[in-house]
Amino acid sequence: MFEYCQYALRMPRRPSQHPVLTDAAIRLVAGRFRALSDPTRLRILNTLMQGEMPVQALVEITGLEQSNVSRHLSVLRREGIVARRAEENRAYYRIVDASVYQLCEIVCGGLEGMLAGELDALPDPRIWRGDGI
Repeated sequence: MFEYCQYALRMPRRPSQHPVLTDAAIRLVAGRFRALSDPTRLRILNTLMQGEMPVQALVEITGLEQSNVSRHLSVLRREGIVARRAEENRAYYRIVDASVYQLCEIVCGGLEGMLAGELDALPDPRIWRGDGI
């Protein structure tokens, strides 16, 4: 890893391919990250990745209070991440921003790679139990 860092430092710098964001755009991006930074909202989104669900199902699956789920869904809806559909006396929610799936895949993949290296550094748990290897 250290060699890679040294190599990266020696590489010539190229101009950034990313546009410079306006203050208004930065505020929009920050709002999106704020909405995704809460563990409860991530739990709700993870559940909604299975498909559209009524609020009651989200309450049962997540184990959260109905008012708490509704409050978090309101934030996600305001940010354009989920949409609401009413049917009779039920509200159904679904993910409408497909980039959420991609973002979760990127973050989870990065964590998996990082944690795999850390887990490989730990001794085999069978040693501690006296199972031998």
